[in-house]
This record gives sequence, structure tokens and C-alpha cells, in this order.
Amino acid sequence: MLFFHCKDIRNNIEANGEEKQERPNIIFLLTDDQRWDALSYVGNKSLQTPNIDALATKGIYFNNAYVTTSICAVSRASILSGQYARRHQIWGFSKNFTEEQLNNTYPLLLKKSGYTIGFIGKYGVGNQLPEDKFDYWKGFSGQGTFDQKDDQGNPIHLTEKIGGQALEFLNSQREASKPFCLSISFKAPHVEGDPGYFLPNKAYDSLYTDTKIKVPETSKPTFFDHFPERFTKNNVARNRWESRFATPEMQQASIKKYYQLIFGVDKVVGEIVENLKKTGQDKNTVILFTSDNGFYLGEYGFAGKWYGSDPSIRVPMIIYDPRKQSEGKRVDKKVLNIDIAPTILSIANVKIPETIQGKDLTKIMQNQEVQWRDSFFYEHLWKSSDRYYIPSTEGVVWKDKKYMKYFMNEDTDEVIFEELYDFSIDSKETKNLASGKGQEDLKQIMKQRYELAKKEAQ
Repeated sequence: MLFFHCKDIRNNIEANGEEKQERPNIIFLLTDDQRWDALSYVGNKSLQTPNIDALATKGIYFNNAYVTTSICAVSRASILSGQYARRHQIWGFSKNFTEEQLNNTYPLLLKKSGYTIGFIGKYGVGNQLPEDKFDYWKGFSGQGTFDQKDDQGNPIHLTEKIGGQALEFLNSQREASKPFCLSISFKAPHVEGDPGYFLPNKAYDSLYTDTKIKVPETSKPTFFDHFPERFTKNNVARNRWESRFATPEMQQASIKKYYQLIFGVDKVVGEIVENLKKTGQDKNTVILFTSDNGFYLGEYGFAGKWYGSDPSIRVPMIIYDPRKQSEGKRVDKKVLNIDIAPTILSIANVKIPETIQGKDLTKIMQNQEVQWRDSFFYEHLWKSSDRYYIPSTEGVVWKDKKYMKYFMNEDTDEVIFEELYDFSIDSKETKNLASGKGQEDLKQIMKQRYELAKKEAQ
């Protein structure tokens, strides 16, 4: 593919048919299974993420970022489309976007408006790769594998390979009049295989060796009783806990490898930022960073995600715009993965389709007093089998309260378990108020909020 080289891309295009406006380049960085507190920027002293921290320090960090469905395929479909799963209807790993849906994802809308678009890494939606739609494509289907070969046939870790592909794109010959949007989708820090193990670059084997990792309070054995036996028996989250976190020694080793995978991503982020500086593209390239979902590191005797706990649904989110003086601003309002698409479109000065349910984050970046959501709907619907028993989840987070209900599937109203938390007195979700005396009124209010949020997510 032939492009024309330009280090300093200046793009004067027609904006809304009225005036010409320079549009920035955009890089969207997505990790896989990185929970919100797996960054040194937020005070986690057990790991090192200096390059991601630098983006947050110079940009905007969103303290309360969540996903609307905590599983990779569904969350990635929501990120690309800006829609709840209830609307885009991609619940599993094999269903693809329709042609109409694909054309309304943020990359293709940007391409239609004149952007050069590239995709690298784990695509994650369906089994049909849309490589013919992109100007640069290095995506892969399925989960991928960390054990890779470079162009010379030498062994290379997938994270480093993705980094090399990113630099290849940034150094490529592109048409001078076009801005670009590069979406980079890491596999890390996701496990590999089933039941799955963390496989970081061996070069980082000694990293954190002498560190005593602080483990989550709710990973203590007593919290396993939080859920009823009907919920936990043969539960995939519990079965995978057995292979990763079953003993304190296993938990320490697994979390360290999880952090080593994140360190590998951070190193690549640093290389990308340095390359932007070298090629003169740093002053006009907006960088967004987040994860497709969180991850249990032993909480409640679980591994994985899916359920409504904060370790599962809360993620890091950063927007660094070098054109603005943000200087480490933090935003407390609730933001979602479905907000990524409309935000990218807004940054690019592209009209946001009415089908998008997410909100444009540039509005609260500019003014934190703007009217904003105080609640959101959470959903994870799963057809459980004998092999993969994962109870379905629906619920709502409203202000500093959370209500979640768990059931077998959407065809039955039988509730297996309920959770109710008040974060004003219990930020770690240690005290389930769902069946507590004196909490009946709060529970009723939250169930009403849940029904309202569910209706709005349609």
C-alpha cells in the first residue's frame, strides 16, 4: 500500500460546511483484562507503569470508568459501536457486525470523513475480520498467542510484535492531507489457554520478584461464602481460581506475572510516544487509553470477570490531548466504554450518529460542571452449559450505590443471588446489603433504578 510521507500532518478540511479546521491524529490503546487499579498512577505501588502514568499526568484521568459488559467480545463491540450489548446484540464470540453496524463503527466513520485508519492486535468481534475496510491491518481473530515470530523468524512476544507494527504504521508513507486513527488492541494482560496462565515476556521474569504484592481484602477465604453454593458450584470463575490463586503462593506468582504483562504494554506505550516525538507528530496526536474489562485477582475466590463487582467492571481510562493544557486533571463522573466511540468522533469533528448511546467525553473534559449521567446499566447475558457455568448478570450503578442480580439466563426470572452495596460506607464491596434488615427501602429504590436503566439501554 502506497502512502505519501509527512512528519507534520496538517489537515485543513471543511468542518460542518462552514469553516476549515485542523483535525488531529488519534491513537486508541486498548488492553485486555486490565482492572482499574492496575496502574501505578492510581497508587498501586506493586507495579510500574511510568509511560501510561505520563499520559495521565499530562492528560485527563477518569476516576470512575466502567464497562457495560465485562467480557472481551461484547465490550469490544460496544467500544467500536458506542452501544450497549442490548442494542448491538453481539453476546458471544462468533457473531459479527452486520454491514450496516460495521459502517457505523468509529473507524469506518472516520475513514468516510477522510481519515487513514489502521488496526493492530486482537479484533475480538466475531470471526470475520474487516481487514479490507482498513488502510493498514495487522489484526487477528480469536485470542491469539503470546508466542510469536518476527519478520526474520525470530521468537518475539506478542506485545512487542504489536509495538513494532505500531511503529511501522507511524513511520509509513501516508497521504499528507489526511489525519490518521490507529487502533491498537493488546492481548495483554489476558491469560493464555484454558484454564489459562499469565505468560509475560521472559525478559521481565525478575521484575517484582522481591516485591510482596498487596492482595485484595475480599480474596480472603471467608469471602468465598459471599455467594451461595448454587452460584459457585462448577462456576468457571471458581474453577479458574483453582489454577491461579488457590494458595497465597499461587496468588503472589500469578499477580506478579499479570503485572509483568502490563509492564510490557507500558514499555510499548513509551516507544509509541517517543516515535511520535521523533517524527514530529506528537503535537497533533490525541491518545486514548483504556481496557475492555476488569479482572478478578482472587476476590470472592474468583478469577476472570463477567460479574458486577468493581474488580470486574471498573477500568482505567485516560485521554491525552497535547493541544490542551490538562495537566493531570481528574474527572470523577461516571464514564463508560460506550463513550469511547462518540468521543473519538467528536475529537475528529465527525457527526455522531443517533444510534450511538455513549456520551462525548470532551464535554466533561472542557467543563466538569456539565450535566452528566449519575447511573448506568450493567449486563452480561450468558447461556450456561455444564462446561461453562457462568450465571447471567444485570444491574445498575447509581450514584454511590450498586445493585446486581444473577440468574441462569434471560428466559427465566428466577434470581439466584442479589448484591446491594453502599460505597459511601463500603468501597471494597465487603458488606452485601441485599438481604440486610433495614435495607428494604434502599433495595426497592435500586430495583426501580435498575428497571429504568435497563429500559434506557434498549
